Amino acid sequence: MRLRPFLALGLLMLALPAAAQVRTAAVNAREPIEIAADALEVQQDKRTATFTGNVNANQGSMVMKADRLIVTYAQGGGDNAISKLDAVGKVFLSTAAETAQGNNATYDVPAGIITLTGSVILTQGQNVLRGERAVLNLATGNSRVEGAPAGAGGDGRVRVVIDPNQPGAAVTPATAAPAAGNAKGGTTAPAVVPKAPAAAPKAAPK
Repeated sequence: MRLRPFLALGLLMLALPAAAQVRTAAVNAREPIEIAADALEVQQDKRTATFTGNVNANQGSMVMKADRLIVTYAQGGGDNAISKLDAVGKVFLSTAAETAQGNNATYDVPAGIITLTGSVILTQGQNVLRGERAVLNLATGNSRVEGAPAGAGGDGRVRVVIDPNQPGAAVTPATAAPAAGNAKGGTTAPAVVPKAPAAAPKAAPK
């Protein structure tokens, strides 16, 4: 593994290969999801609900913020059976142990997998990882951060800033495929969001 280290203000920056694995806080993906936003639009024929403006979604210890959040309901599922959440614009995730941000995110609710894309930054205390894509497994706490391919405006590397004086998640190079979540068809998390395709719903209070 080729490293380019330098020491500044007690921090160590490394350039890792195309992907790195890191331990993150596990989150119970079966917890209810509560969403608050400025506006809500429901398309019953598409089984979607779109929240816009200061969107704030909470599930247990995890908070997701974005400009827009699209809730897609599972076909043939119950009123609250959610297939996925698509967060668009200034996405920010936080748990008790770390924060992550990027341009967009897709949350596969049954699998408990969040895929964050676009200028991704994962922060744990003073430790910071930067890449183009991150796959977060909420059930296991295993996450993978990938750099942008060399032909896509990047050099294919992940940037890491580590505070050697602060305990943090172990960061290791990764070459395997992103960690898989629970098998499809697992228990779907209940959600405090509009029922589909019921009557026009109300957004959760701020």
